[in-house]
Amino acid sequence: MPQIKPTDEQLRAQIEAVSAQHYPSEQIEKRIAAELIKNGRFDSRINSEELAAILRNLVFTMFSNHTLAGQGLNLIHNVATMRVGINKSQADVRFIVHIHKPITAFLKFKYVLVNDPVSVSSRLTLKRNSLVIEEHTKRFDIKAKAALAAINIESIARRELVDPTQIIRATLPERLAKHGLSGQFNCIEMALADQQLNLCLEGKFEPIT
Repeated sequence: MPQIKPTDEQLRAQIEAVSAQHYPSEQIEKRIAAELIKNGRFDSRINSEELAAILRNLVFTMFSNHTLAGQGLNLIHNVATMRVGINKSQADVRFIVHIHKPITAFLKFKYVLVNDPVSVSSRLTLKRNSLVIEEHTKRFDIKAKAALAAINIESIARRELVDPTQIIRATLPERLAKHGLSGQFNCIEMALADQQLNLCLEGKFEPIT
């Protein structure tokens, strides 16, 4: 009998289930949500595993929300791998985004985040000349190659990673909504030290009723 292909929604559900198993973020997100409700502030140290889980969800959401010429791309994708290593005052980040539909492609990212020496507040920035992106498609898939060229992944990545706090500001509230929390951040500070990330989040959040 011919194999029945899953619907788009079934494929998305399968991807989310596998990702949640490999990169569980529920615990750290619940921790953040509880502190924001209680104190309006989350101020704690995050280890490399927790940071990888947070970044995985941020990257996933960032691609989900991406548009081209004002139109949503409706991507079906997953972050296939996410590795973060924090060494003193820098974080080495590597991950792969697998796009399933409407094209098939693998995007390999490698870059380094460092403490921003010129910012008036604590934040991270992209280390100069550290970003490397490899785009892999099927050999003769002209449609996929053209789509990636039109999206200009490298330009998007550079723009987003110059100040990662903006990614958090734009995407983390959506993740926290899954834990019954609604609101926005008014202050985000991040600093790398001693193999950990010091993360401070402040904002006005309320339980979703």
